[in-house]
Amino acid sequence: MIDNTYSESTEKSGTFLRMTLQNISKHKLSYNPISYALWYEYATGRNELLNRDIDSLVKSKKPFSDDVVNKLFKKHMAERQVLQAEKATREFQKILAEMTQHLSESGSQLSAQGNSLEDYEKRLLETSSMDVITGIAKNIVSETKSIVESGKSLKKQVDSTASEIEDLRKELEGIKQTAKTDMLTKLLNRHGFDEAMAEILKSTQATGTPFCVVMVDIDHFKRVNDTFGHLIGDNVLKMLSKLLKEYIKGKDIAARFGGEEFILVLPETPLKGAFVLAEQIRLSLKKMIWKTKDTGKTIGPITISLGIAQYKGGEPLDDTIKRADDALYQAKNSGRNQTVTENEMEGLRN
Repeated sequence: MIDNTYSESTEKSGTFLRMTLQNISKHKLSYNPISYALWYEYATGRNELLNRDIDSLVKSKKPFSDDVVNKLFKKHMAERQVLQAEKATREFQKILAEMTQHLSESGSQLSAQGNSLEDYEKRLLETSSMDVITGIAKNIVSETKSIVESGKSLKKQVDSTASEIEDLRKELEGIKQTAKTDMLTKLLNRHGFDEAMAEILKSTQATGTPFCVVMVDIDHFKRVNDTFGHLIGDNVLKMLSKLLKEYIKGKDIAARFGGEEFILVLPETPLKGAFVLAEQIRLSLKKMIWKTKDTGKTIGPITISLGIAQYKGGEPLDDTIKRADDALYQAKNSGRNQTVTENEMEGLRN
């Protein structure tokens, strides 16, 4: 069945788009699929109950926040709206690209028309010597000069409109990127990970080259949160994320898999190479000295446990992740702060 939820005309969708972006900016909200979907729905006016709640909040001058937006979304819209928002974003990008191209071409045509009229003016004056024709020519020249000036003015307006649309398209690209990024760590989130993995699997099927999955988990992270507070815990997550990004390269990807758990995917890397990289990350983090900024109190070493598995051609990706996860839990059960590969798990089972 074709979903016609966002089947407005180009003109209407452009208006709704502007209203959506203006409201997100006005209320200083995050550019994410939920916020985008909610405010687009509000702009259309099709959801009376949603509009009534938002209008009531605006009238009462109560501040909006991402939490308020999430609650409104859960109350008035189904989960499928996240996917529809992303679909709408892609459609708007297509519409705006076509509009930009059309307006740019129109500007070029106006410039060409102006040049042709100026050439016509010169030819007419140079080749005619009869007074009557010269008089007519002067009238035509006067009129065409006016047209040329109007054309130049119109071209400026067209160029300005095209620039404005390009700015909107960049904002949409920002929305799309935000939808794939974990807000705290700036790594890929699960949605971004799934999208990136689709490309890696496609490449692997074409080339037959191996890739490895590395599961990473912070040891005793709950104790860090409980002892020093969530702000310190967040800083640990951000620092580890920064470290992961420093060690991966090329086609490698890093994502936050949930809570204090992360996942690395290393294309064109066999198990041995993945183990070497995992150990470099583990040892580098272990050497760091952690202190609270306000008191200078030492937090103690922060360590991680890692599990590695190599993708077997044709298997579901979930199977590879499961083996890496099993290896991770073996690392934690064996004392933490170590790296275990699926081969070591096989040895234990045998």
